[in-house]
Amino acid sequence: MKMKIIALSLMMTAGSVLAANVAAPPTTAARAVCAGLPAAKFDVYGGSGTPVTGTIYFVKTGFAVQCSSNTHVSFQEVSATLFTVAAGSTKGNQSVKGSSNGGAVVVHAKCTGTNDACGAGDVTTALTAAASI
Repeated sequence: MKMKIIALSLMMTAGSVLAANVAAPPTTAARAVCAGLPAAKFDVYGGSGTPVTGTIYFVKTGFAVQCSSNTHVSFQEVSATLFTVAAGSTKGNQSVKGSSNGGAVVVHAKCTGTNDACGAGDVTTALTAAASI
């Protein structure tokens, strides 16, 4: 349930292997925000309320993401009209995906790690699949 809330929060307020602040300019590449590290807050495109200028991508205003411990969350700005998100937990057993294309956050698949733990690869697979929701 926590994974769904994190992924939904990321979509409603609007990624690489290491999570950190995500700098502009936006690209169409997948961007990791949370990478299974201890809880932390990261700024995406300058943080909450920062205008994103000169872009043809989906996000127009920066936002902040509060990452819970052991979560992996990534997003991708596929185009000016399509934003996708995916998440998973190292303590959970399913990845989730969602998109701005009318795709609610839904379960993607059982994770492949030890004891069904989700890792960055599971989230990347879910993110790719989110574009077709």
